Amino acid sequence: MSDMQPNQTLEEQNAVNRTDFSGQAFTDQNGAGTTAADMNLERFKVIDEYEILGTDDDGLATGFILKEGVPAVITASGLVGFYFAGQTDPSTPNGRADAGIYNSFPVVSLVARVGGGELQFVGEGPTELTGSGEVVFYINDTFFEDNDGSYTIQISYYCYPGFGIGDANHYHCK
Repeated sequence: MSDMQPNQTLEEQNAVNRTDFSGQAFTDQNGAGTTAADMNLERFKVIDEYEILGTDDDGLATGFILKEGVPAVITASGLVGFYFAGQTDPSTPNGRADAGIYNSFPVVSLVARVGGGELQFVGEGPTELTGSGEVVFYINDTFFEDNDGSYTIQISYYCYPGFGIGDANHYHCK
């Protein structure tokens, strides 16, 4: 006996089945939920790398979606030069508090916004961001035309094999 509806193709039924299980924990034959970690699936460390230019006044949208409660660690390096008091001064991702504070963080520091949340200080890290949604990085500055250089940003996280079907409490490898 089949659960297929009249006039439904096998491909359509498979699509429904995949949708029904998306984001759910694996279930064993007794109906008990099992996570990928419980099944001893091998996890992989992934490091995504991005570069934000000192002149990027709109920030850098990464496309990386942070999941609430699932850690991703951010580190950054590089130098951004900016014009201050008649000279060009370089800054690390930690910024230059001696040159001023903007948005409650040192000027020219690396900050991020997760989803529609508040700005969070990243600096050189390692920093673990909070919230859920896309991670967008910014140079914390008010005037970008006199900046030069860039920061290289790395987001590291662990993922499990899969295509997004199963345990939603971790990242799935691409």
